[in-house]
Amino acid sequence: MAASGLTPSIQCPAPTLAQGAQGIARVAVDDANTRLTVTFLAPITAAQQVYLSSPLSYSLTGGQRLFPRILTATIATPGSPPGADSNSVVLSLDGLGDFSIYTLTVSGPDIDPFFSSARLRFRLGCDDSFDCRLPAAQPTPQAELAVAIDYLTKDYAGFRQALLDFLPTRLPGWTERSEADLGMMLLELFSATADELSYMQDRVANEAFLETATQRRSVAGHLALVGYQMDDGASASTWLQFQVNDSHLLPAGFKVSNNPATSDDPVIVFETLTDVQLESTHNRMSLYDWGNSQCCLPGTALNATLVGTFDDLKAGDYLLFDGGGRRDVVQLTAAPVVVTVGNSGAPPGAQVVTQVTWAASTPLHHDYCVQGTVVRGNVVVATHGETVEETLRSLTDQQKAEVNAEIAARPLGARAPRQRLKLSWAPLAHLDARTMTPSSSSTSGAAQTAVGDFTARPPRSVSTLQLKVDGQLWQEKTSLLEAGSDDQSYRLEIDDAGEATVVFGDGVFGLRPAETSTLTAVYRVGGGATGNVGGDTLTLARSADPTPWLSSVTNPLPATGGRDWESGDHARRFAPPSFQQTLVAVSAADYQTAAAEFVNSDGSPAIQRANASFRWTGSWLTVTLTIDPLGVEGFTSALRQQLTDYLNSRRLSGYDLELAGPIYLAVDLGIQISVAEGSQQGDVQQAVLLGLSNDAVADGSKGFFHPDNFTFGDNLYISRLYAAVMEVPGVQSVEITRLAASHSAQPDRETAANLAQGFLAVGPDQVVRLDNDRNFPQNGTLTVTVSGAQA
Repeated sequence: MAASGLTPSIQCPAPTLAQGAQGIARVAVDDANTRLTVTFLAPITAAQQVYLSSPLSYSLTGGQRLFPRILTATIATPGSPPGADSNSVVLSLDGLGDFSIYTLTVSGPDIDPFFSSARLRFRLGCDDSFDCRLPAAQPTPQAELAVAIDYLTKDYAGFRQALLDFLPTRLPGWTERSEADLGMMLLELFSATADELSYMQDRVANEAFLETATQRRSVAGHLALVGYQMDDGASASTWLQFQVNDSHLLPAGFKVSNNPATSDDPVIVFETLTDVQLESTHNRMSLYDWGNSQCCLPGTALNATLVGTFDDLKAGDYLLFDGGGRRDVVQLTAAPVVVTVGNSGAPPGAQVVTQVTWAASTPLHHDYCVQGTVVRGNVVVATHGETVEETLRSLTDQQKAEVNAEIAARPLGARAPRQRLKLSWAPLAHLDARTMTPSSSSTSGAAQTAVGDFTARPPRSVSTLQLKVDGQLWQEKTSLLEAGSDDQSYRLEIDDAGEATVVFGDGVFGLRPAETSTLTAVYRVGGGATGNVGGDTLTLARSADPTPWLSSVTNPLPATGGRDWESGDHARRFAPPSFQQTLVAVSAADYQTAAAEFVNSDGSPAIQRANASFRWTGSWLTVTLTIDPLGVEGFTSALRQQLTDYLNSRRLSGYDLELAGPIYLAVDLGIQISVAEGSQQGDVQQAVLLGLSNDAVADGSKGFFHPDNFTFGDNLYISRLYAAVMEVPGVQSVEITRLAASHSAQPDRETAANLAQGFLAVGPDQVVRLDNDRNFPQNGTLTVTVSGAQA
């Protein structure tokens, strides 16, 4: 037996209690009564009771936060406390310990040093799902044998041969090479899987770069980062003319298609855009000739008089003029005016007439003679594409329970996959601005820009998809980077086959719908250049209900505007030049360029030129932009508002924007011309006035002082004036007698100075103007005097 207080330095795997010695067998923690029950290995003798019943014989060490003390030590009686026997001692404490490990040590003359202490815990930190016990040390793994890997192996045959070469290094005894062998079957399955993974790795690497990307969605994603949106195409539009037997309310979405000659011909379906009230009295109407003969309605007319009462017409309705093999559609801008005329020469019953007026944006392109011209109403706008309704996701109660269980089993903090749902029907129809506002599109069926010619880039079209999540309508966005975490929005991806995929947000960029939500979609299938059908092609009404009210239907004009979606190859070639376009205007030149890039709703340019300057107002910079509109004189309020909204998306924050129209410099011009022999003075004078006008000439050219021929700071050069006048047939010579600004204080002196320097100087924010309008002489005057040959 070792002496008291000595601690053995040796370690024994299974020590035995010395003869006549005492030691601790186990320690039980009674946290309810704040005490420890110490059970000893041998019965406690009377001599041992003396020191074992003293709290000074015990020490409790350890702990990290709580350090309880032993207050009393009592020899236990059998059964008190529960589980104690005559070999036990009860130690009362002043408190419990923490979750760390404590050591109870007993000292005395009979205590065996190998059994003098025991480790214990007051609280077990086993609320974790794993075992509280420290894991056993793992054996050191054996080093793997070196394996030669050929990283150039990329196909099935190469992977199969590599595995066959590898097998002898691991399983020398396996020499079976029969295709029917189970091992060979698994080897070939592994080779096929490796071939697929290798292909996907190559595709991912290729799709990561614009030059090597092959999928349209990858190209679109790359180009969207620089602000280039690929064109998704557009549906063709046309007008349908209905011949009806009675009044009928035609609902939006009425379907009309072509009548295929064979089963192999495609069925092209058009649908009406709006609800329209059809009237049988509008099937056929005649022009009123006011009792005259051989009358014609000129193509420049903006109103016409119809025989009879047609007060059912209203503003926004369309009328078809059909005569002489020519057709035009016009849109009414006001309600018709019904009047009674007293012309005795009128046909019987024609004293009541109706005058209609249409918009200049839908003009006539031909002259229509009264005899042989028919005016038809019941004209409705229609676009290519057939409406379908599809349930993208609708789960049963059992399926919802399975999805919820899968969601609950995901690790905490795991990122949920982005929801992507593909539409079953393709292609998804898109409508562009010109289709949705037919009044701004061509109405004569004349040739337009070739489909697929993106030199003048068309405006972005809008999809016809209406998506509802649990009954609520969500909005489509071109990019979810602009969406907030609570925005009910989505975006579309169009692949090379025209199939559309709906992509939802991830909860940060766009709201993420529940994975058990019901999703329904209503959209139109169609679009593209295939919808550009010829006139009188759409003649078959496709209605689920009987149509006794309908006599016939046709499209009097060819369908136009159908455009295929932009291919990835085209975007890859066309988009790089747009990388150099400034997304945010910073300098004065940037603002001028941004204004010049502005286009109308029909995609046509609206600004000829703009001048920009910066002005400090005391607190911030103000960008003053002077605008010279294209094709007109003056800066209208509507154009100002549209241009302001456009430039606000390009300007820097903290900069104010101020738009102003140009300062027009009215010019007084006088010229003296000499007429060559054989020419009439009046004809030459009229030709000179027309050539120097501010309007378009009959041959399609523009007069010398047309607004588009001058912009900011363009001086009026004498040489150009001489050249313009001398081009007129019959002019022998010309002399400028007056060239000065209107209302000049000294016009003669100014004329002499301008003739000496060769031009009329114009300021940087000024534009030359000469309207030669007697009603507005302040806008410039032109005087042409003629001499020479007589008539």
